[in-house]
Amino acid sequence: MLSIRNITICGIYVFLCIFLTTPIPIKAADTTEQIIKQIDEILKENPLKPGEKFQMIKIAEGNTISLSVLTLTESFAVKRHVHKTHDETYYVVKGTAQLFINDKWVDIKPGTLHFNPMGKVHSVRNTGNEPTVVISFFTPAMKEPDRHFVE
Repeated sequence: MLSIRNITICGIYVFLCIFLTTPIPIKAADTTEQIIKQIDEILKENPLKPGEKFQMIKIAEGNTISLSVLTLTESFAVKRHVHKTHDETYYVVKGTAQLFINDKWVDIKPGTLHFNPMGKVHSVRNTGNEPTVVISFFTPAMKEPDRHFVE
């Protein structure tokens, strides 16, 4: 004969078996988000402030990469520097400029792709009459400053 105590214990046992074996959806914290954007939209949403010559708009960052859009106004130059712990890749979207690589200045234009390994001296300067827009990729993600000027 079943006692109330035995029925209660059996009920708790059945409840625990069902509860512990039923998947419960848990929302994980977002660490990255998929994005899709047009460069022109990004620039429109983040206009240069009056007097600003350079702008770096961080678009996305995960554990392995940082993605930014850079704008350099006419005649602006980023001084020669190295990244000690990051590789950097540039893709030129608009404008004309020059990159300082391998101890010389090289002309670049829309469609130019440049990979700069960590520890290599480089620089970029706008040589045109309009802003130069570049997409910059840092690997691993640039979560701390890593621009060391050499001049």
